[in-house]
Formats: sequence, structure tokens, C-alpha cells
Amino acid sequence: MPELSKEEVLKVGELARLQITPKELDALVAHFNSILQYFSKLDQLDLSGVDPFSLEDAPSLRQREDCALSSDAKTREAILSRSPSRDGDFIRVPRIGGEQ
Repeated sequence: MPELSKEEVLKVGELARLQITPKELDALVAHFNSILQYFSKLDQLDLSGVDPFSLEDAPSLRQREDCALSSDAKTREAILSRSPSRDGDFIRVPRIGGEQ
């Protein structure tokens, strides 16, 4: 398997918006190439009889009936009482984005 060059590692860093210093470059080249060597071991496996879309030994998932549960004022109050910030019957959360 061909090894990555310094230029290729710098290109990957640029695509990932990373600033790679010359001091870090040699270590990253060695690290990426060791990862590629590990994956090259997969090329040695004989997978001719394996169906890539089958889950041979996967356990079946238990399924439960999907049903609505009712809640009463007591349950709602218990949930609201545990929230760090509350406004009446609502839980207040910090603004995530957008304008004020």
C-alpha cells in the first residue's frame, strides 16, 4: 500500500481546517501511515464466501408495543421541579443560536 506524503497530509489537514506545524508534520505522516498499514492487513483476508449485507450472528432485537402513556399533573410537576430553570409549566433552556 502506498504511503502518504507530507503534501497529502497537509492537504488532509487543510480540508479538516487544521493548522499543522512543521514540527507536527513528521509525526502525523508516521501516524497516518501506521493506520494505513493496519488497514492493509484487511486485504489479506479471504472474504469470498462472506455476504457483506448479512448479519449472521446478530441477536434479534426485542420489540415492544408502541403505546401512548398518559401523564398527570403530579408527573408533570415532578419533572418540572427537577429542571434547573422553569417558567410556569415550561422548562427554560439557554438560547443555542440565532439573534437575540
